[in-house]
Amino acid sequence: MVRSSAPLRRLGAELRRLREATGRTQADVGEAIGRSHTTLVNWERGKNKLSKSDLVCLLAELRVPADVRKGLELLRAEAGTGTSPWAVYGLPDWLRPLVSFEEDATSVTTFQPVIIPGLLQTEDYARASHATAPQLAAPDNIERWVAARMRRQQRLRNDPHFRLHAVISEAALHLYVGGVAVMAEQLRQLVKATETDNITIQVLPSSRGDHAGVANNFTVLHFANPSADPPLGYFDGPLGGHMVSDTGDVAAMVTMFDDLRAAALAGSESASLLAAILEEYQ
Repeated sequence: MVRSSAPLRRLGAELRRLREATGRTQADVGEAIGRSHTTLVNWERGKNKLSKSDLVCLLAELRVPADVRKGLELLRAEAGTGTSPWAVYGLPDWLRPLVSFEEDATSVTTFQPVIIPGLLQTEDYARASHATAPQLAAPDNIERWVAARMRRQQRLRNDPHFRLHAVISEAALHLYVGGVAVMAEQLRQLVKATETDNITIQVLPSSRGDHAGVANNFTVLHFANPSADPPLGYFDGPLGGHMVSDTGDVAAMVTMFDDLRAAALAGSESASLLAAILEEYQ
């Protein structure tokens, strides 16, 4: 499976725009070049990459000018070729798009009401959280998935321009995932993360009562050029995760996050609360 990427999504958006400008349907164009309606849909959504020959046939069918064709061919090349570097980790299909788009994102905002966000988890916490969901993570996959999560965190350490803003419910800090020792280590890592320039952590205290994110986790990925690459949403549940590309739905997620961070403790207050909870574990 070729990985989804921001360049691939841009290519899909351009192909959709060019097709719609001709007034033709996906089914019509697909039939003309010997491809199914579903194939056209996946190309335009950036889910599947076109072969070079398919792109040439498609652009010829749409009568795209030569100068525009060249730019689209470069965009296809930019999307990358071959097997995803994440293939070795055996990630489930529902998680691969998030991991792929995360590589292209410039910032991530996330709210977690129950667990610590994956990009902030310690190795032991990640292992324990996977072990509690055998319906998603078979024992043979856990170590590979933990390794993948640790690799995803490397961008936060190595790329100062990649930013993470996490709002975490206080309840998640008191949930004994993996036991007291694991939670103490996790809290120490969170306290340390509050001192990092590209990471913002806010705690939503239990005393705030009802709020927009009750029982709902969600993440929004933001990209360098929002007009070309609008934000994407993501949420997961008992049976896996789901990417959200509908602009209205993603906008609702952005608004929800703004409401939650406004209700949460400020950065300094959150750091103090994290330190106090760490003392309880120690």
